[in-house]
Amino acid sequence: MIALPLFAGPALVLAHQMGSAEFYWAIAAELFLPLWTVLLLAAPRWRRSDMRGWRFRLVGFSAAVLASLLTLAGKTLEVWPDHPLFPSGHTAYAVTIAVFLVGWDRRWLRWVIPLLGLLGLALVLSFFHIPADIAGGTVVGLIVGVGLFRWLERSERRRLGTRPGSSGAASVGPSREASSA
Repeated sequence: MIALPLFAGPALVLAHQMGSAEFYWAIAAELFLPLWTVLLLAAPRWRRSDMRGWRFRLVGFSAAVLASLLTLAGKTLEVWPDHPLFPSGHTAYAVTIAVFLVGWDRRWLRWVIPLLGLLGLALVLSFFHIPADIAGGTVVGLIVGVGLFRWLERSERRRLGTRPGSSGAASVGPSREASSA
């Protein structure tokens, strides 16, 4: 018997569902990952000379990849026996990037919540995942995203020599003057 790569399962399912509603939801689900990456890399309110923006993007993208790898480990180790798709790597990746976007500028919240909901819906309607898989991916994404975003904020404060309560507190996101404009 020939062993198929891990990603071949959804591709084989899609081949049999061509033209069905599940097929189109699957396409939508797969297009969400590049969309989240573009949102992170092209997030507004940053200048080329702004190194904080580059660090933010590099750590954010690395955190999303780490979250995806952790979900892959969870699937390989079968943290939930007889449930090989738990947790959702799509969701972990997207939630991690959403944490970085909202941490950067809270106004992203109005965009990321509907996009995350649509991603979850697409993953369920395409039969890639069940809601428990989505919830598991959300937890992984939140843990990785919040943990690494806080680490990035602390490292920025140390680098700039400020403390969280001081008037010149460093933050990873845009300055207050930039966000009021």
